[in-house]
Amino acid sequence: GHGGFFKTEEVGQRIMAAAMNVPVSVMETAGEGGAWGIALLAAYMARKSEQEPLEAYLAEKVFAGEKATTLAPDARDVEGFTAFMARYEQGLGIERAAIEGLR
Repeated sequence: GHGGFFKTEEVGQRIMAAAMNVPVSVMETAGEGGAWGIALLAAYMARKSEQEPLEAYLAEKVFAGEKATTLAPDARDVEGFTAFMARYEQGLGIERAAIEGLR
């Protein structure tokens, strides 16, 4: 997630599960945000062994032993998100007309 999407426990995770219609797992550190993520990438570049892939570095050195929670999508949330997206897509024509009106 970006910009604090996972900061409040379960809220972003529930929305993401509904939007993707799949279970979503997050770790305790999921709410730390972009600055923490870029710091992890910098640490990886500075400390990785010669052929160590990022996935292995994260799994073995950063997230080893971290707790994760998995949340399956709720059928009502999936239905609600699907309805939201349909309305959103219908509204795109309004946005296009507004842009054309400004030209």
